[in-house]
Amino acid sequence: MKYVRLLTAVLMVLLWTDSGRAQRVYIDITQPSFAPISIAVPDFKFLSSEQVQLSKEMSGALAGDLEFSGIFRPLDPKGFLEDPQTMGLNAAEIRFNTWQSLQAEFLVRGAYQVQGNSIRLEARLFDVFGSKMILGKVYEGDARNWRAMIHRFADEILLLLTGERGVFDTKITFVQSQGKAKEIFVSDFDGGNAVQVTHDQNLNLSPTWSPDGTQIAYVSFKDGNTKIYAANLLDGTQRLLSGHPGLNIAPAWRPGSRDLAATLSRGGNPDIYLISSSGDILQKLVQGWSINVSPSWSPDGRKLAYVSNETGTPQIYVLDVGSGQKRRITFSGNYNTSPAWSPKGDWIAYSGSVGGRHNIFIIKPDGSDVRQLTRGEGDNESPTWSPDGRMIAFSSTRQGGSAIWMLLTNGAGTRRVTRMPGSQELPDWSPRLGGR
Repeated sequence: MKYVRLLTAVLMVLLWTDSGRAQRVYIDITQPSFAPISIAVPDFKFLSSEQVQLSKEMSGALAGDLEFSGIFRPLDPKGFLEDPQTMGLNAAEIRFNTWQSLQAEFLVRGAYQVQGNSIRLEARLFDVFGSKMILGKVYEGDARNWRAMIHRFADEILLLLTGERGVFDTKITFVQSQGKAKEIFVSDFDGGNAVQVTHDQNLNLSPTWSPDGTQIAYVSFKDGNTKIYAANLLDGTQRLLSGHPGLNIAPAWRPGSRDLAATLSRGGNPDIYLISSSGDILQKLVQGWSINVSPSWSPDGRKLAYVSNETGTPQIYVLDVGSGQKRRITFSGNYNTSPAWSPKGDWIAYSGSVGGRHNIFIIKPDGSDVRQLTRGEGDNESPTWSPDGRMIAFSSTRQGGSAIWMLLTNGAGTRRVTRMPGSQELPDWSPRLGGR
């Protein structure tokens, strides 16, 4: 029975105490054997005659979010046995045996009422085999913002079942090729609502989010030389951040700070510096005769992963910023680049060359436990982590031109994110933006 499988995947079972409080359910999705959990999301019930078309749009959006997480497998509504407009909303009104027969492990019931420009949305999550409600939320606001309410409820579901919110309020920035130009874009986490940030009709590369999600630093060739700019997403302004003589590339914001690491060649050799938000050089972090690029900070801002060719080929190194000590952590393959530190600090993702193709790997910061996540499908490069550490986005040529793809950190659930004309590359996942 699938319910038994669910219980084996749960590290802490949902327990309802006598006081009615719920403890968190934790699901281990990092195991290769993890299988998505079946969930039924019938059309939402409309309680007014306005905007009845939202019934299917809401259920579709929620099912899409849950499926995107890689944790859930929404059931096909064509197989549902009840009319969502007449079935109940409360546990006492729901025929749980009907949903058990469909092998649904969870059920979502939603209802909404639109009055003019306002909407009131109720959403509830039921444990089908336990025959009880385990989550209920009410949202009110502008009817145009119903999709944000759905995203918020999806986040609440993941919070209950995994102990951490989802990433449905996040965005991804990437480079979009437009003829000979490359411009910076921002889209929703699932590739929707793409918005162009730069309009330079030039080469713009390496976009990276500031820790508070209000700015994107990027490299531009619009002035001839490579310079680092910052685009303010709140007011649309752009400013020069680093324009030192020589190279100014590979910006990386330091967590909890307004400072950045960047590769500059002001001394002749490409070395990694710490610079302020106004472009002042604060410290040289990595130096030597070799090329040192692609810095990525640990979540606590105390360590830096980067790429150096000091042993002859590009390899990943980790620097302890306080002591200045560094160590090489990649030894398999002769071309390892684009390190990206996970939000929890337990993994570093990178792109490595295997058999003439680039693939995505993860490795412990001490160099142990190397795992290959992609295999033999085009070139897979530039990994970036979701803020919950469950997913990795990357650019891939597996279907021809470069596009942004995602997968779970156990290597499962690969899916395409961007479907725009041209090519998309060099993605960077935003922090959670719900507080903005």
